[in-house]
Amino acid sequence: MASVQGDKYYLAEAPAAFEDGTLDYLNIPAVEIGLKHIRSIGLDTIHTRVQCLTGWLLEGLSEMKHNTGVPLARVYGPLDTIKRGGAVTANFFDKDGQPIDHRFIEAKANDSAISLRTGCFCNPGAGEIALGISRIELAGCFTSPGHTQRLSLDDFRLCIDGKSSGAVRVSTGLVSNFEDVQGFLQFAEGLLT
Repeated sequence: MASVQGDKYYLAEAPAAFEDGTLDYLNIPAVEIGLKHIRSIGLDTIHTRVQCLTGWLLEGLSEMKHNTGVPLARVYGPLDTIKRGGAVTANFFDKDGQPIDHRFIEAKANDSAISLRTGCFCNPGAGEIALGISRIELAGCFTSPGHTQRLSLDDFRLCIDGKSSGAVRVSTGLVSNFEDVQGFLQFAEGLLT
């Protein structure tokens, strides 16, 4: 757990607190193969493909609303493909406008064989700002009794009044296709009430 505005962090337990992972040195030769493959397709072709798939994903998500009129998703960043790559980050909300826990979305997506990413994506400062978590709220979390040495994600969520503590990121890329985007949009529709 790390906070920029709260100026505090908690390391993971035991040796995991200091591990960045091991370099996958056995796959370094694959980089050359991958670069040759990209060159054979062409960057312009890849860019156009990603732009089209991302545009369709953005359009589909921004149109979804619950029967109460509440939008299903809040997409961060532009809602068009100008100055946007293939990563679409969003939070999802129930019919009453309450955030749906990003861990729930991830679990449901896994059940549907959909690969996505959730959390604050290694940028806690931007996450705090985007999610509307104030410096005052964070200070209260880090100074409350019992939270001076360790703060679990569930404790943190309770401390910030159930606000979302992360988001969902869906990415399109070189190997993404029509069925991938359609599958995710159908999955998202299943969250509507």
